[in-house]
Order: sequence, then structure tokens, then C-alpha cells
Amino acid sequence: MRRNRGVIDRRAVLAGLVATPALVAARTPASPVATTRYGRVRGTVDRDVLVFRGVRYGADTRARRFAHAVPPTPWNDIADATHYGAASPQTKATEATSEDCLFLNVWTPALDASRRPVMVYIHGGAHAHGSGSDPLYDGGNLVRRGDVVVVTLNHRLAALGYAYLAQLGGPAESGNVGNLDIVLALQWVRDNITAFGGDPGRVMLFGQSGGGAKIVTLMAMAEARPLFHAAATMSGQHVTAAGPNHATIRSRAFMAKAGVAETDLSPLLTLPVEKVVEALGATDP
Repeated sequence: MRRNRGVIDRRAVLAGLVATPALVAARTPASPVATTRYGRVRGTVDRDVLVFRGVRYGADTRARRFAHAVPPTPWNDIADATHYGAASPQTKATEATSEDCLFLNVWTPALDASRRPVMVYIHGGAHAHGSGSDPLYDGGNLVRRGDVVVVTLNHRLAALGYAYLAQLGGPAESGNVGNLDIVLALQWVRDNITAFGGDPGRVMLFGQSGGGAKIVTLMAMAEARPLFHAAATMSGQHVTAAGPNHATIRSRAFMAKAGVAETDLSPLLTLPVEKVVEALGATDP
């Protein structure tokens, strides 16, 4: 019997539903490749979520210790983005650390033109500990539940990110380069997240404890404000920051612990990073 074209064929619908997961899997490559303005990156797939780990957003900070970071040098080959990048040097580290730590991670449903909302998580740790690669911060479940793009990131911490040296002859931006690293990461999001299915015009920052405090500070930074459009802080809602005089006293204590005279900062720029981490044990005056 010829079917009426205007009648839904139940068997055809059911067949289509059965085939859908296979079709979706066929459209999702096992090793997805995304294109950034610096070069291509190859990620992985975790339960239908595309994951790109350890994507470089800034150059190695070793040559620019205590100074403003710069964007990375473009690359030609496809960069591996299947493993997390190093965390910032810190005491009590639970993962690999390096001054070459400006990496971010992206979770997305697809590399398409959907322009989904973007959620950027800023990790906690009192400005001195942590990273964006903690298992607690895996963005997969948020992507599956909310059809969003999730980003986490590493940035400079402790003295490397927040030692204020301007009154001692150091870079004017020292004392805040950790947050300036986050600004650089947000600029990367602005310039590249469309290629990951995200909308650079709908970026929300969220973070806990020190991460929340960094977000509050970012809200007061002219460089950062155009780069995000909503914020959610979980603890860490401070409305004050250390003034330059107290920050300088703290830096003097840090330098004394490192064995560096405050009249000559040059040894601090070349001190092995292990010695810098040891000096973080200085008593806060």
C-alpha cells in the first residue's frame, strides 16, 4: 500500500532516532582540530564534549619576570592540546610547574558557528596556589548541561604574579601581572573563541575565593572591563587591595628572604625559580 506523504511514518521516525547517536559520533572527529590566530591546536573528545587542554595564550614569562606578559609566537604545525600546561611556580605544588605557564583549556560542544555563551572560570588559592587544571574545574558537565563553552586558565601566582616592586626600581606593572595575565587570556578569548563555537560578546567570569577576588579586581581594571559582560563570585568579594606602601614592605620581606638587596633588583630577575619559591616562605610583615 502506498503511504500518504502527509502522514508521519512511525517506523521511519524510530529508525532516525536510533541512527542519531551514530551520526553525531560520525560528525565528531576523535582528534578535533581548531584554528586560533596563532596556529592550529589538536584536542580530544570526552563523552561527546570537545576538549582542548594546554592551549598557549602567552609567551614564556621567564624572560619577563615581574613584567607584562606578551602574546605567543605563532606556530606552523598543529600544536598538541591533549594535556594540561604547567601551573605557575608555587609552594606545595601538586602538579608540574614552570614560569612558562600561560595556558588555558577549552570545553565545547562543537567547532561550529553557534556562538554559545562563554564561561571563564578563575581558580582560587589566595593568589598564591592552584591552577585551572584541577579536576574540580573540568568543564565537561557544564557544557553537557547548558550548551556553553567553558574556559579555565593558569596565570602567574604569588610573588611572580603579585610582588609590587615599582617603588624599588622594578616594573611599574609589577604587583598586578597575575591579573594582567588574565587580561591577556581574556583577549585570547575575544579573538579566538568564535572558532570554538563561543560568542566573544557573551563572556561571564566566575570564580571562588581568590578567583572571586581576582574577578572583583578585574572589574576595576580598564583593560579588562570590555572583555567580559557578567561576573559571579563565590567568596572573595573584597572591595579593597593592598596600597603601594604596604605592598612594598611585603616585597622587601620577600627580597630579604631571597637574599637580594633592595638597592639592586637585578639578581631577583635571574634567581633560579626554586629560590624564588623558597623565598615565598618569608613572614608577612
